[in-house]
Amino acid sequence: MPTLGVFAVIFDEAGRLLCVRLNYASKRWTTPGGRVETGESPLEALKREVLEETGLSITPGELLGVYAKPEDDDLVLSFRATVVGETSWQANDEIAELAYFGRNELPEPASVAAGARMRDAFEEQGTVFRVVDTKA
Repeated sequence: MPTLGVFAVIFDEAGRLLCVRLNYASKRWTTPGGRVETGESPLEALKREVLEETGLSITPGELLGVYAKPEDDDLVLSFRATVVGETSWQANDEIAELAYFGRNELPEPASVAAGARMRDAFEEQGTVFRVVDTKA
């Protein structure tokens, strides 16, 4: 059965993108987000995942991208989001750190899909659709 993921594009006042570094598996950088659970809407999942991973309460905005990974049977939606609240945050089993990065200083390592989402976040091209080859 295909999986559906949602990720947030959150910029600070300086125009830098919020990224999180995973504290498991590959320990790669990505944008905050995760899987949509059964019975949950993508926007509710986005709010839940961002709060769990960053301590930030958000309002989801426009859909920025749709990313298909056919070989993984995975579909990911990327949404712009606005921070509307904040609670304390500390590193945990899931997220090792969070930081904001500018267009020319995106963090490494990142997966092919996360890297595409991060780069696309800075473009003013409307909604994108990409088929991501994770074996490349």
